[in-house]
Amino acid sequence: MPVLSVIIVSYNVRHYVRQCLDSVLRSCPDAELFVVDNASSDGSAEYIRDCFPQAVIIANTENVGFGRANNQALAQASGRYVLFLNPDTVVAERTLPGCIAYMDSHPGTGAVGVRMQYGDGRFAMESRRSVPTPSVSFWHMTGMGRLFPRSRKFAKYHLSYMDRDSECPIEVVSGAFMFVRKEALDRTGGFDESFFMYGEDIDLSYRILQAGYENCYLPLPIVHYKGESTNKTSYRYAKVFYDAMTIFFDKHYRHYNGFFRLMVKLVAGVRKIVTFLGQNILKGRRQIAECREKCLFVGRRECFDDVAALVARSSHLTGLQYAGSPETADLSGIEAILFDTDTFSYDRILDLMYGYACGGRLMTMGLYSQKTGHLITIDEVL
Repeated sequence: MPVLSVIIVSYNVRHYVRQCLDSVLRSCPDAELFVVDNASSDGSAEYIRDCFPQAVIIANTENVGFGRANNQALAQASGRYVLFLNPDTVVAERTLPGCIAYMDSHPGTGAVGVRMQYGDGRFAMESRRSVPTPSVSFWHMTGMGRLFPRSRKFAKYHLSYMDRDSECPIEVVSGAFMFVRKEALDRTGGFDESFFMYGEDIDLSYRILQAGYENCYLPLPIVHYKGESTNKTSYRYAKVFYDAMTIFFDKHYRHYNGFFRLMVKLVAGVRKIVTFLGQNILKGRRQIAECREKCLFVGRRECFDDVAALVARSSHLTGLQYAGSPETADLSGIEAILFDTDTFSYDRILDLMYGYACGGRLMTMGLYSQKTGHLITIDEVL
C-alpha cells in the first residue's frame, strides 16, 4: 500500500501538469499518481500517459467538474493519505515528506494545507481560511476583512491576523493543495458533486471537522500559478464562484432566519457583477500598460543559449542576462528571474521567491527544464 496517492484534475494545461508531476516525484518518488483529464482539447491525456507511464490516466469525454473528477480517482486510490492537487502548482521537495510526517504524528488531523505562493513569490491568502459562516461571509464579501486585516472579527475568512510562517489550526483547506487522511475521506464520502467548481473544498473541509477531525496549516511551500485553466474574465466564472458560496450556505445554514440569508445572497449577487466588471476593466488596463520584463537566467552556462532562444519567442520577457547563482547576481533592473530546475531545488527556488516578495521585491518566476526543453512562467509556456 502506498503512503500517498496524488490526484490531479486537468483541463488544457498539459505542460503545467507535467511540471507539477515532476515536482511531486522529486518530493515523493513513491507516490501513487492519478490524472483525471476533463476532456481537454490539447492532447493532455495522451501526453501525460507518454511522460508518466506509472500514472493512472482517467480520460473523460466531457468536463464533469472538479469534485466529480476527483471522486473518480478517489474510488481507486489506495494510499494512506490522499493529496488533491491543482495542475498549475509546483511542490517543493520538503513539502510532501513534511505533510506525511505531521499526519503520522497527529492522528486527530483530518486535512492539511500549506503555504501557497504565487508566481511572483507573494503569499496566497487562500492558504488559510475559516468556514464561511453567515457572519464570516458577510464581513468578507463587504470588504471589511481587506480594510482591517488584523481584526479577528472582520478578517476571519482569510485569518490574515495570524503568522503565515507558523503552524496553526485552520478550518478550510484549499482544494489547490488538499492533503487528507484517507480514513477521513472514507467517513465523509469525498467531494459533494453538486458543486461544479469552487466551494467543494470548503464543504469537504467542513464535513471533515464535523466528523471529529482537526484541520491544520503548515508553512511548507508550493507555487500556485492560480487558475491557468480558468477564464476569470467571464461572467460564468464570477457566477460559478459566488453561486458555490450560496450552495454551501443553503446546504449548511438553512436554519438562519430568512432576512439574514437574503442579505448574504444579495451581497453574493452584487459581488458576481463587481467581480466580472472588475476583472474585465483591470484586464483592459493591464493590456494597455503591459511591458516586457527584463530577465535573468540562473543556472548552467551551457543552457544559456537554449534559454535565450526561448526568451526570443516570448511576449513578456526581454533583455536576458546570466548569473551562476541568484545570491550573487546583480538584480538591479531585473523583473523576471528564470531558474534552471536541474541545478536548483524547488525548496531553494520557492524560498528565494518568497523572500524577495516579503522584502517588497516582486519578480516573475520562470522555471526551465532541459529535459522538457520548456520555460514556464505564469504568463506563458515557451
